Amino acid sequence: MKKSRVNFKYCSLATVYFLSAFHAVAGNYNEETIKSYAAPLLQEHQSEAEKKGLEIYTKQYLIDEGWKSMSTTMEMELIDATGRKSTRTVKKDSLEEIGEPDKTLGIFVSPTDIKGTVMLTFEHPTGSDSQWLYMPSIKRTKKINAKNKSGSFVGSEFSWEDISTTELTKFRYKYVGEDAKYWIVERVPTYEFSGYSKETTYVNKQNYQTEKIEFFDKKGDMLKTLTLTEWREYAGRYWRALHFDMKNVQNNKQTVLRLSNYELGSVDRQNFNSLNLNKNE
Repeated sequence: MKKSRVNFKYCSLATVYFLSAFHAVAGNYNEETIKSYAAPLLQEHQSEAEKKGLEIYTKQYLIDEGWKSMSTTMEMELIDATGRKSTRTVKKDSLEEIGEPDKTLGIFVSPTDIKGTVMLTFEHPTGSDSQWLYMPSIKRTKKINAKNKSGSFVGSEFSWEDISTTELTKFRYKYVGEDAKYWIVERVPTYEFSGYSKETTYVNKQNYQTEKIEFFDKKGDMLKTLTLTEWREYAGRYWRALHFDMKNVQNNKQTVLRLSNYELGSVDRQNFNSLNLNKNE
């Protein structure tokens, strides 16, 4: 793995807000607007462990601001408990705009039986994200009910929740330890209808990227693990993993995502419209 060019020394959360490295960021937040965005979180995180966990994820959040738009191709491999495999290919576009929720558009291009299926996500800082699924077999767009976000995403071991929630304000954070490579931070979802009681995350100390997540179900038992590998740095700043391995430890199923062809500034914002998802068939 490459060493990050963004290698900060540890500093207080207040200092994070005024880091000169973020002054020219063109994304949703800069050193001024992040203060009001994070104010409720600061009030909720009182212990030193909570403040440290929040600080780590605030740095991660700010480092990733300003990419504007990005496109990639994703191969999704589904592996059942007996080892049988099936593969799907998705074209994924993402959009970041000032004053607007981040948006993600995924279009299935193979196999034939799922080709033309389209998913659209609008992320929100609080509450459930808005998500839609267009199904060409019935020529209909369906809005995903907030209560169903913990359900499987098109038969994979990823849930609808897994593919949407990245907002800093969707969790409470607590630093629980570290080793030579990682800070270990516990995240507790604060949004309604989450399928998880908590997540244990492993954040790389060199570039602040989360490289492993352990998901625990509502009973407190481990449900699945996600490992992110083959990291690449884009535009000298934005880190993306090319390999995602989600393993369900309760049903022994697995979903592997292999991403390629990342491109910055390559999407059309007019495509991110729930009213015309059928145009992508």
